[in-house]
Amino acid sequence: MGMLPMPVVLAMLAGSPGAAHAQARPYAVDGTHTTVYFGATHFGRSTVRGRFNRIDGRILYDPASGSGSLDVTVDTASVDSGLPPLDGVLRSPQFLDAQGFPYARLRAQRFIVEQGRLVAVEGELSLHGVTHPVRLEAERFSCGEEAVFGIRREACGGDFRLTLSRSAFGMTRFLPDVGDMVTLQIAIEATPAGPAEAPAMPPISPASPASDSQPAR
Repeated sequence: MGMLPMPVVLAMLAGSPGAAHAQARPYAVDGTHTTVYFGATHFGRSTVRGRFNRIDGRILYDPASGSGSLDVTVDTASVDSGLPPLDGVLRSPQFLDAQGFPYARLRAQRFIVEQGRLVAVEGELSLHGVTHPVRLEAERFSCGEEAVFGIRREACGGDFRLTLSRSAFGMTRFLPDVGDMVTLQIAIEATPAGPAEAPAMPPISPASPASDSQPAR
């Protein structure tokens, strides 16, 4: 078989499955400007809130088309409610079981854009040994240049929200006194990174297959 003409090769590449992300750039999650906040009701009266302090990950994003993917991990032992005794309970097998499941992992392949604006990201969340589809609603998201301590850099970032059932992920302790529905607010920023700079994803504890149910919101 002879060598194919260059125009034919280019046409084949343009039609390949990877072409859609050909212009996507790699971004590394900036852990100093990224936080996952959570909230759950307490006896139906008030809301117990906290955060996770250690987040890492990689995002591929094409600002021109709005297409992309992400792979983000959260260190479950970094849970921080501001109350050390409560943090101990949250890390224990009664809830997150941080020793048995040290990481939660969010992987998404679908960025939903409407009228030129990112409105949602759909993927799957692995938490406490269980994986379910999820949909994160984008409250805001943008990319641009910013100055940090006098140093200019490019960054992408935004705020996302998600509500999930903790019992669906096998965390049923203290139901219904502590609410089943947990609200997550995710504030994330990421900066350009070359392939060599992209953070390596830590191993994830085995999780059950993704549910066929609709994504949690």
